[in-house]
Amino acid sequence: MSGYEYDFGRELAGYKAIMDGGRSDIIPVTTQMAEFCMAHGGLNGHDFFRDPELFVRGSLDVQRDMGFHVPDMVWDVYSVEAEALGGKMAWFDTLYPALDNTEVIIANEKDLLRAKAPDPLKTARMPWVLEVLQICHELTGYTHPIHYCSPINLAAQVMQFENLILAMNENPKFVHKLLDFLVEEVLAPYINAYFKVVPDAWIANGKDAVGSLPFITEDILQEFSVPYLDKLRKLCGGGKGIRSDNWWGDSFAENIENYWDVKLHVTPQYLKIQDPDCFRVGTERARAYADVRGCALSFGVGTLLLQNGNKEQITQRVHEYMEVGSRGEFGDKFFLYLCSFSAQTPAENVRYAIDAVNDFNKGIRPYAGEVLSGPDGIAPEIAGGKGFMGIDASGAKSSQFRDENAQQIYKDIFESVMDFDEEQCPELVQKALDMGCDPLAILDEGLIPPMGEVGDLFAAGELFVPEMLLAARAMKAGLAVLKPILTATQSESKGTVVLATVFGDLHDIGKNLVGMMLEGAGFKVIDLGVNTKAEAVIETAREVNADVIGLSALLTTTMPFMQMSIKEIADAGLDIPVIVGGAPVTEDFANSINATGYGDNAPIAVNICKKLIGVAQ
Repeated sequence: MSGYEYDFGRELAGYKAIMDGGRSDIIPVTTQMAEFCMAHGGLNGHDFFRDPELFVRGSLDVQRDMGFHVPDMVWDVYSVEAEALGGKMAWFDTLYPALDNTEVIIANEKDLLRAKAPDPLKTARMPWVLEVLQICHELTGYTHPIHYCSPINLAAQVMQFENLILAMNENPKFVHKLLDFLVEEVLAPYINAYFKVVPDAWIANGKDAVGSLPFITEDILQEFSVPYLDKLRKLCGGGKGIRSDNWWGDSFAENIENYWDVKLHVTPQYLKIQDPDCFRVGTERARAYADVRGCALSFGVGTLLLQNGNKEQITQRVHEYMEVGSRGEFGDKFFLYLCSFSAQTPAENVRYAIDAVNDFNKGIRPYAGEVLSGPDGIAPEIAGGKGFMGIDASGAKSSQFRDENAQQIYKDIFESVMDFDEEQCPELVQKALDMGCDPLAILDEGLIPPMGEVGDLFAAGELFVPEMLLAARAMKAGLAVLKPILTATQSESKGTVVLATVFGDLHDIGKNLVGMMLEGAGFKVIDLGVNTKAEAVIETAREVNADVIGLSALLTTTMPFMQMSIKEIADAGLDIPVIVGGAPVTEDFANSINATGYGDNAPIAVNICKKLIGVAQ
């Protein structure tokens, strides 16, 4: 590829050969690192993600200097199409921009009828993306694929995730109409415009984080995801390059080989398995599957390891994945994926990763034959923590929440939550009140225990996020009956707690449960809701003279905002303890961001607040 300003040479040629269905005599490496390139180059996010020339050159300069194989132009993929549909954006100096989707873009049939299909050559930053890809081709000779937000993920962006999941259960016809609109009027024209303006373009790569297990179930995948990816492929010429390759959740599939078959259907060019699933499932099992199918294969080294691991840990992981991935008859159809280098990733860790790749390709292999991945392996990046979203897919544990000696009415309330029955649960709560049951006993013995059970089943990989949402909705319906009684009978407040889900995160199940339990324990709770910026937390904490601040996050992608919020709270001079919690949050992470406390679940969070305020347990 000599003659171009940026020459990525032999390794890029090998990657292109694999994409074309061939083989490579060297193991190519791809990555996602735009945010790192921005930070490493000292560039501002407001400019970087708006100026196409700055974005391309700023990315290529860092990638070339560090010796990367394949140019990476992964922008804030999840927000571009939603922004073009009218979504508001939040911009940051040192992070990817993000969709500020506090306001739902499309909530119902009327909104859908009013929705205007964007013009990919004129609307919002769609033209910016097309120009980025044109400039990349001019400077490197490489036809970089367009990245798009896959249909079900885009639906979650425009509706909000919880609303989408509930609508799938209550109004599936509307969800299908929405997905048809997004595929036919938004995604297909966007991709086809790319095919017209970028020479030799034929690959469109979908990103689908919330379209993965355990954010959705396998039933949802088959009804609301795969058919629309098939439709999109058909509308964009029917080629194998129309794909969606970044599903995770492999380790939570009921039958992993069947799940991989579905992944190959969606991405026919190769099977990609990325951490934490790659490490949990094991590289050798994946290699065996790919050998049977004769398909290309890619292993993804996880973001947490790349950001927090040491040189030895990163090198060992890279070498295992390259060694096992390149084994056997089809080993020359393997490429490595370094999942993401964020703005928080130390530059030395980026160098450790690429040095490990280069050493392996040179034959320097100090970990030859070592395979640490698999069901019995312990990944160093999650050792001592809860792992991915708090889930341990090793199997269900005996629940500590089910009490067979409880009164029958409490058992009935318990089962109504476990059955996701939002109509029966409040009726049973009212029945318990009519029977003379103590409101706190109804809360403690009827409503809180099933959510503990749901948490256990979720942790065991037996329930997924949609089922948690349905259970929480039933529980909230019961709580609504109790709340006026509990709040009216409280004595003087034992303290004031400000709660918020951090910016960028729309999930409130755990936060709401913590808030209700705090109110039941005598605290005054100020709930700022979801998608909350640090300045709102600071302002409210000052106004109400808060004793404790509680921050929640469900998604790993929003954890940096938790760290930023704690720093801004400290910089503002507030001497108020901050406790954190949520599915992906671990005690180690809480300590690393200087949180005062870590609540693994609602009861623990309440006890921490009692201790911090000096209330005897």
